[in-house]
Amino acid sequence: MRIRAATESDIEAIAATFDGRNALPLEPLVREALPFLLRQLLSSPASGLVVFEAGEPAGPRILSVAGGLFLRDSVIEQYLAAPQPGLLSAVLAHMLDGRPQLLTLDEIRRANSSDGLLLAVLAIPYGQRDWDDPVVVEMRQRAPQGFLRCFGGYRLRAIYYEVFTDEAAAYLQAGGYRLLHDFSAQAGRGHLRPDCRPRMLRLTRGDLPPGAMSVATQMFDPLRARLGLTPAEQRVVLRALDGVSDHVIAESLGLSRETVRSSWRSVYRRLETALPDLSLPEVTGDGGTRGQERRRAAIEYLRQNMHELRPWSR
Repeated sequence: MRIRAATESDIEAIAATFDGRNALPLEPLVREALPFLLRQLLSSPASGLVVFEAGEPAGPRILSVAGGLFLRDSVIEQYLAAPQPGLLSAVLAHMLDGRPQLLTLDEIRRANSSDGLLLAVLAIPYGQRDWDDPVVVEMRQRAPQGFLRCFGGYRLRAIYYEVFTDEAAAYLQAGGYRLLHDFSAQAGRGHLRPDCRPRMLRLTRGDLPPGAMSVATQMFDPLRARLGLTPAEQRVVLRALDGVSDHVIAESLGLSRETVRSSWRSVYRRLETALPDLSLPEVTGDGGTRGQERRRAAIEYLRQNMHELRPWSR
């Protein structure tokens, strides 16, 4: 199993995962429009989606999806004033109606450089599998990797995480999330399936014990970006984190290969201050052994410093 960023070619397979256990409950109209909505999410800077992909050729290739959305303060304020199960279900319904729910790139940039963002996490659906199924166990083990791929380096104010099974709720609470609302008694009502037992959990910096060491601690007080990568350079590196070639990066971003190579040259120049020992020749992209070494070193450094790949204001 591996985790990678979702693409438009995955939309049909992602939509198929919105069934079964721990899946986000959707009203019929929203479920029907899900491919359209997923396309909107994949093009939005306020959305991060990754897929869990099977390593073996047999069976479905995409096993599940994970991610989340950066929501406007007003969306959370309305939710807190009148809590109901299915926060992200309502967000998708409002998007379908044309009502703004997600932050723009400029809003993300400003919030990420000041007091932080509000993140609503998409629950990981696991189909008809049981909680202790080896596939579900591995997805739980790999989920932090996916979370960092989507949101590592962002400055958060709060994480809202709604799940729909008892096991998932207990698992998050054991990890430090606080139960905010328990909607489990509403199972079987409206568009909630009988086995859908929603609970909203929340994590803030204040919920973490002093000196806590976890993935979450990186989300509330990340380092400040200092390399000054441009948005175009950030997009190239983010795609490269999935181990794809420059040819794939160029196709997925709608760029020429020379533009991608030019972005790498600029990234290497910016990294010289952080990696002074990276004295490789100015080779671009993925050509040549020395160029591959340089690329690996750059990717590894930026994977460990995701704040350099996120929107920010000077």
